[in-house]
Amino acid sequence: MKKYSIYFAWLLSIVGIFLSLTLSNIYQWEICHLCWYQRACLYPLLIILGIACFREDNAIGIYTLPLTMIGFVLSLYQYMEQMIPGFAPIDICGGGPSCSNIHMLLLGFITLPFISMLGFALISFFLFIGLRAR
Repeated sequence: MKKYSIYFAWLLSIVGIFLSLTLSNIYQWEICHLCWYQRACLYPLLIILGIACFREDNAIGIYTLPLTMIGFVLSLYQYMEQMIPGFAPIDICGGGPSCSNIHMLLLGFITLPFISMLGFALISFFLFIGLRAR
């Protein structure tokens, strides 16, 4: 698993980008500001991790872990904003679609920010394993 951890991280970034583009472009779901910030952390991973896979460079985690950690924190904040009534200590969203809107709810706790949070956590996990394999 250590040998292929960077490939798993890249695959997860591809799935995340495909999912985000499908929901916004095909299903026409409005994108809130926190979702844009999460995308800003996710989209560069496609190219950076793709190059790292081509070069078999497991050290790329040094450069990409900050992106995944920031994306995780943003998605955690949005998830808390959705699931905890009245939680919005920092008004990041401003105008536009509300970041606390729940478009999809599965099993009573799985929302899009939860899936995003899980994706960033898994990408971080595989990048960390890749760093340990060096």
